[in-house]
Amino acid sequence: MVAVRLLIVDDHDFFRRSLLLPLEMEERIGIVGTATSGDQAVTLTRTLQPDVVLMDLNMPYLSGLAAMERITPRDAAPAILVLTGADDGDSVLRALAAGARGYLRKDSITDELLISAIFTVASGGIFLDAKTFSLLRASLPPSQPALIEERQRLSQLSPDDVELLRLVALGFDNDQIGLQLQVAPKTISNRLSHLYLRLGVPNRVRAANFALRNGIVALQETR
Repeated sequence: MVAVRLLIVDDHDFFRRSLLLPLEMEERIGIVGTATSGDQAVTLTRTLQPDVVLMDLNMPYLSGLAAMERITPRDAAPAILVLTGADDGDSVLRALAAGARGYLRKDSITDELLISAIFTVASGGIFLDAKTFSLLRASLPPSQPALIEERQRLSQLSPDDVELLRLVALGFDNDQIGLQLQVAPKTISNRLSHLYLRLGVPNRVRAANFALRNGIVALQETR
C-alpha cells in the first residue's frame, strides 16, 4: 500500500533514472511524476499533489530554490527534500530558510538513506545527511549574531515549551503530541501558536529547524 506520493525533480536524465529503480522497489512509495526544471516542479506539484518533492537546486529556467519559494507557502504544501550536488553552507541555509525539511548531497546518499529521508520528511521530521549537518554546524559559529539571538530566545523558554519544541522537531503531529503530554490537540495548537511567536518563526518547519540548529534534538533522533 502506497504511503508516500513522490515527485522527483532533477534535470540530469541519467541521475533521475538511477533513482527510479530503488524507489520503485519500495512498495510504500509511489512515484507520481518527474520534472526536469523548477517551473515544471511548481506546475506538477499543483496538479499531482505529492506528499514529498525530491528537489535538485541547480536547474535551468527556474532553480530549485525559486521553485521551493513558490511551493512552500501554499496550504497543504508537500514536504521538500533537497537532493543536490551543492555542498556549500549558504545553499543549505537558503534551502532550509525556504522551507526544506531535508537536505541530502548526491555524493552522500545510499538507497537506504534516501528512503529513510523520504519517510522522515513525509511524517513532518527533519533529515540532513551527516556531511550536511557538519557543514551547517560549521557555518553557524557561536559568535554569529543570529545564533546568539536564537540562544537568547531558547533560554527564555520554559521546560514545557522546550519539550513541545522537541516533539515538533521529531515529527509528531498535534494529536500525537497531545497523547504524549496528555492534553487536548486544541490546547497543543494554541501552545504552538504562542511558541512560534516566542521563537520568531512562522510555522512548524521553521520551528523544527530552530530545534535542530540549537541542539534540542540530535541528528540521529530525526531519522
